[in-house]
Amino acid sequence: MNAGKAKFTLLLILLTMQTAWANSAQTSVLHGNTLFRQGNLTEAIKQYDQALLDQPQVMEPKFNKANCYYQLDDLAKAIDLYNEVAAESKDMKLVAGAKYNLGNCYFQRGSKQMDSDLQKALEDLQSSIVYWRQALDIEPENENAAKNIEVARLIIKDIIDQLNKQREQQQQQAEKQKQLQEKLKQLSDRQKSLAEQTQQTKDLEDKGQIDQQQASGNYNKQAQEQSQLKEETEQTSKQMQQQDPNNPQPPQMQQAAEELKKAIEKQNEAVKNLKASDPNTAKQSEEKAAEHLENAIKALSGENAQGKQQEQQGQTQQQQQEPDESAKEQQQQAAIAPDTTAQEIVDREQRQKEQRQMLQRTPYKNVEKDW
Repeated sequence: MNAGKAKFTLLLILLTMQTAWANSAQTSVLHGNTLFRQGNLTEAIKQYDQALLDQPQVMEPKFNKANCYYQLDDLAKAIDLYNEVAAESKDMKLVAGAKYNLGNCYFQRGSKQMDSDLQKALEDLQSSIVYWRQALDIEPENENAAKNIEVARLIIKDIIDQLNKQREQQQQQAEKQKQLQEKLKQLSDRQKSLAEQTQQTKDLEDKGQIDQQQASGNYNKQAQEQSQLKEETEQTSKQMQQQDPNNPQPPQMQQAAEELKKAIEKQNEAVKNLKASDPNTAKQSEEKAAEHLENAIKALSGENAQGKQQEQQGQTQQQQQEPDESAKEQQQQAAIAPDTTAQEIVDREQRQKEQRQMLQRTPYKNVEKDW
């Protein structure tokens, strides 16, 4: 995160009634504030820790320490500390600041997951809106919180659209796999039937019920049927390999395609052996081709099961994405039209999608006093 563009102003509140504060704690916090402004965040944290050792009940050093972790991009620690401040502080101004910065943390974390896990990104962005809305409940004049809610809602809409598109693609892929499975089952059954015919012709010839010429005629006829079956298998293989270049072929589909390739090789061998009136070798090739066809079906079955699981997950995600009516009303009440700053954030998102850093990380309110 660019620390130069995303500034936090430390909360340096002088509470005149807390004269019992130890001078050492005040000195540590002031020193920490100076280090923070200089960008020496690690040393600033040490000073805030020292202040907390002297005065553990005071929330301001903890708030400033959380700001340091935010700038260090250690969002987990920042979130924990902001939550502690929000839960323990009796100063509503400080609570509002912690809530606002919690919204920033979740927005930042969600933005980082846009390219890796859309569902987690969605959940974090929804959490950011919750915290910004809580900050607005305390300080309705906090315009930055309202603007950030609007920006987050725009991104959430985009994520939901992407998740829906993914689910549609999964459904289409599952339907395609189902059709391929049915076709492969037909090919496999016909391949097994041809192997049985080859064996039957051989048995008839061995028993003397047909002569060699008749057997040869049967084998040639079966060779033609086997050749036709091979062509249909090749067509099915081409259909299987038709893939959107933007979506890589799943491993199970690749495995099924490889099994079809092997089946075609065996079918070609069977055609040659049948034309040569070599029933023993031909039957072995036919049975092997049937085996590869069955393996292709099994590979697709595994992929189809995975697709169904992903589809079910998608349906669950969609249910999570649809807020109830009261939540929608709250969003409408809290949101305002984005101003230039919010629009700049959206424009930066379009130009630098890989960064996904669209949040203005400005303080929730300027500080008027220092120690």
